[in-house]
Amino acid sequence: MHYSEEFLATQKAALLESKSELEAELAGIASFDESAGVYVATQPDLESGSPEEFDQSSDETEIGQTNQALIVNASKSLEDVNDALAKMESGEYGVCESSGEFIGEDRLRAYPAARTCEEHSSAS
Repeated sequence: MHYSEEFLATQKAALLESKSELEAELAGIASFDESAGVYVATQPDLESGSPEEFDQSSDETEIGQTNQALIVNASKSLEDVNDALAKMESGEYGVCESSGEFIGEDRLRAYPAARTCEEHSSAS
């Protein structure tokens, strides 16, 4: 094993905390569509029927687009975290997906869900 048990325990705790935060963030702006396996933006509940209904519709569209971008980013981060946790369980955590070499501890401390070493980070 390349990493110490203490390091792995610290990384696992950081990954679990990130997972919890990402799931909470997604729960606030989306719902999970089980059949499609993706998060879908929930529409904001702005009051309708007012003289400013057109402006609200525009606001709803803008909020929906912003939420969709947040969903994409948070979903990708959550996928990375879940993959890192699975790799931890299988003993493959910290192996660069490009080179097969171990990722440096400093990089993993900075981003526990890193898929590649620093040298290959721009390729991922």
